[in-house]
Amino acid sequence: MKNGREVILFACGNADMKDAVSTFMEDKSYISVVVEDGEGALNYLKDDPYDTDLVVASADLAGLSGIELLKMLKLSQRMKEAPFVLVTGRETADSLEGEAMEQGAEDIIRLPCDKRALSNRLHNILVSKGRPMCTNIMEKVVEKELDQYQEKLNVCRCRQCRKDVLTLALNRLKPRYVSTERGRLISAVDQMSYEYLPEILLAITASAETVKKNPRHEIYEM
Repeated sequence: MKNGREVILFACGNADMKDAVSTFMEDKSYISVVVEDGEGALNYLKDDPYDTDLVVASADLAGLSGIELLKMLKLSQRMKEAPFVLVTGRETADSLEGEAMEQGAEDIIRLPCDKRALSNRLHNILVSKGRPMCTNIMEKVVEKELDQYQEKLNVCRCRQCRKDVLTLALNRLKPRYVSTERGRLISAVDQMSYEYLPEILLAITASAETVKKNPRHEIYEM
């Protein structure tokens, strides 16, 4: 963060990604740094690693790919804490999702996608990172609904797969914050379970399909 604004590093690579993130880049609430390739991202982060709040990289960067950039950042003691989002085309998403999740990506976004939805998903990651005194009540609601519908979704019930479904679903939903006072939390869970159920179930279903295609339980549950 610089001067009270969160810093987002965009490694765009191609015109499609630049167009997709253009709305977010124009938002003056954030500081957007744009580089053309993975080498440019590494050079920026080496000079200024601690102020970067989010890295968003295209999978098809020239030279150093998005996956390779992710791996390098997660191996670096200085740069591994920055959340990472991989952006990919729909035709290559299935082959990259599993590896990106295994390497620690916060989310995988497929293009083309609605600009507002993309902005919300990036915003969700930043907000969840920066509000320790509040609770995103959506976490409680999604967890409650996943418990109820997990058997119907036919997704692995191991701890790691459950965590992955929850994480991906929450990144698709707008956060709703309340104080951590117990009575207010319970009331908010009941109200939101009713008001946002269709939206929540769509997010859970899409996330469960992703996890079923790319399960990580074999790595963590041996």
